[in-house]
Amino acid sequence: MMNTLTKVLPFLFLLLSASVFSAEAYQDQKVVYHINYDDPTRISATFSNIANHINQLGEDHITVKAVIHGPAIKYFIEASHDDAKQIALDSLRLNNVQFIICRNSLEGFHVTREDLYEVEADDVVQAGLPEIVHLQQQGYFYVRP
Repeated sequence: MMNTLTKVLPFLFLLLSASVFSAEAYQDQKVVYHINYDDPTRISATFSNIANHINQLGEDHITVKAVIHGPAIKYFIEASHDDAKQIALDSLRLNNVQFIICRNSLEGFHVTREDLYEVEADDVVQAGLPEIVHLQQQGYFYVRP
């Protein structure tokens, strides 16, 4: 009996500790996603990462901002006339994701925020990279998938 208990006890401990760790909840998180690439597949994968991140924590326990600059601006231009891209952006916005747009990139691409899909004046900052650092200084964790 003692021999069987000795063999089973480590397994039971491992099983019990695994359930304790899996039941542990994440702390609330503030995250800034950095998106500056012109690859629709990669952007779509990043949007999936964001959605999964929100689903895991619950929208009441996470604040997500996505800083868009450089060639990623093209995605928002194309979304003006692309229903699939509009749906992708709208679904994240419904989960309180804020897309922050770099004014320097708008000027570099010779477009205005009105040329982008559903971008408000409050969503535009002068420069994307300093905004990322600013958010990190406010406790946001940096993610660049």
